Amino acid sequence: MAWAYNTPDGTPNNGPTIAAVALSVTSLAFIALCLRMYVRTRIAKAVGLDDWLIIASWIGACGYTLATVVQTKWGLGLIELDSMPDENVLNFGKTQYIGAPFYVLGIWGFKTSLLVSYVRLVPGTYRLIPISIAVIVTMAHIAFLLVFLFLCIPVEKQWEPLIPGHCADAVPFYLTFSSLTIIFDVTTLILPFPVLLKLQMKIRRKVALLCLFALGLFVTIVQIIRIQTIRNLENYLDSAEAIKWSIVETAVGIIIACVPTLAPLITYFSEKTRNSGGGGAGGDGTSTSGIG
Repeated sequence: MAWAYNTPDGTPNNGPTIAAVALSVTSLAFIALCLRMYVRTRIAKAVGLDDWLIIASWIGACGYTLATVVQTKWGLGLIELDSMPDENVLNFGKTQYIGAPFYVLGIWGFKTSLLVSYVRLVPGTYRLIPISIAVIVTMAHIAFLLVFLFLCIPVEKQWEPLIPGHCADAVPFYLTFSSLTIIFDVTTLILPFPVLLKLQMKIRRKVALLCLFALGLFVTIVQIIRIQTIRNLENYLDSAEAIKWSIVETAVGIIIACVPTLAPLITYFSEKTRNSGGGGAGGDGTSTSGIG
């Protein structure tokens, strides 16, 4: 049975691969989110705005992933444009339109979550910098969403290309937004470095923190790859690679935003292991394992 609806068996199709990648990376992001919330609720016992934002980000990532998986059933991933059944075009376009707001929510959520977490990290008036960037990021993503939703007049032309009306050229718009996103990513990445360098802490811990925040480079790399796929857009089936990398971008962003919050979990289990080892070596039979 063919993966895409209304296509014969053996039709060349990358849809299953796209669906597998989307579900895999979104599941990894969910695991990272669960670990983060365990730390925040059970160990740190402090849930903040940045935690709610990362939850919103994962909801966006999950919605976009589900929309993408459904879209592969309607033809996303087909290799040849001639393989696309005419009866699939309507639902293909509708599903892509529905998925867009979830994508915006996903990438907005992890960026603002990181920026809000920086507010706790930096002192005094320096907090205005991450707050200001968060406001700019929010406004940019709202603008992106509105432009996408009204890229065609009437709106229905986005999924019914044969009806009367007109659409703006999507490629320059996508490239502009992707370029802005890279700027936001790099800014978010370098923002904590001056503060971390000034913090009074052990060199090893400081280097570890700097390395954790430097993981944000992966998001930037994914964005650059995604831009290259956007440049090659010629028809609606060409969006497959861009959509796949958009999902990877969101999932990696969520994971990176969660990693720095997991330090208490690592400390907890390392101390628990150390105490358990000490208890096993003791000659008096007294157990020293466990914390609390």
